[in-house]
Formats: sequence, structure tokens, C-alpha cells
Amino acid sequence: MKIYISSLREVIDNIDYIKKNNINLISIRDTNAEEAYKAIDDANLKNILVVNFDDIIYPFPDRDEKAPEESDIIRILEWAKQKMKENNNNFIVHCTAGISRSSAVAVLIQYLQDPEKALKVINPMIHSPNMKVLELGEKILNTNNIKAPIKKLEKEYNEQWMNRDTSKDPKNIF
Repeated sequence: MKIYISSLREVIDNIDYIKKNNINLISIRDTNAEEAYKAIDDANLKNILVVNFDDIIYPFPDRDEKAPEESDIIRILEWAKQKMKENNNNFIVHCTAGISRSSAVAVLIQYLQDPEKALKVINPMIHSPNMKVLELGEKILNTNNIKAPIKKLEKEYNEQWMNRDTSKDPKNIF
């Protein structure tokens, strides 16, 4: 079983493949963008879990957004455990951009399967896992070994990026 992290666009572009291969899809949706998910909903997928929360850590009082809650993460992890037992098919976890919420959830699902490989599901050049999702996941999974290693991985990547040889970077043509 593999876990893939995707954007909404990638899922929509590959909806027939997802349906044909009976892939387990976790659809993490923005709370105020129902129309964006029509193609997924119209596909009548067999193995789909829909959760709604925005890519924030804490809600802002003047904005209509929903932060991830413990109940959201419990629901995701329980569904993933069930699917691992039922079909052991691959997973696709998507959010809008495929960067933050989906990568955090993918890490947690991989942790369920093999804690040693949890970090290997993300690429620090692309993914920046939502820390609130990871915090909730650590609480539910009764561990404190998820957020810190990810922060370390991101820090190492940032240091490598900052210390790279910029003479090899493309020159700005403008």
C-alpha cells in the first residue's frame, strides 16, 4: 500500500483512474468551496472520505473558516485503519494545493502503517505539513515523535536551500 499526496486539480484530472483502481481517497475540503469538488462527487467513488477544514492552525474571529479539530483527525485515522483492513489499496490524500493539510494527513496515515517511514511520504521541497493536524495526530496516536522530526526535516531543507551555490541558479532575465 502506498500513500500519495495530491492537489484537487490532480485528483480531478485522474478521477477515472482513481475510480477504476478503487483507490482510497481522502478529500480534505475547504469549508466554503463546495462547487470545486463537483467532479469528485459526481464520480460516485466507492472508497472516499470527505472532511471539511481549512488550512489554518487557529480560526480568526472575523473569517468564516474552520480549523482542523480532533474529531476530524480521529475520523480520518479510523477510516484509514478500516480501509487498510478491508482492501489494502493505495491511498490518495488531497487538499486544495496538495501541500499542507494533505501532507500532514498522509504522514499520520503512514505512521499508522509504519512509524519509521512516516517522514518518507513527504518531500520537503514541496510539502509543508499543517502543524495543527500533526499536533492533533500526535495526541490521538499517543506519540510526540511526529512534529519535531518534521520541523527538523524542514529546517535542514531550508538551511540547504539558503546555503546552496547560487552561481548555478538561472539568471533573472528581467
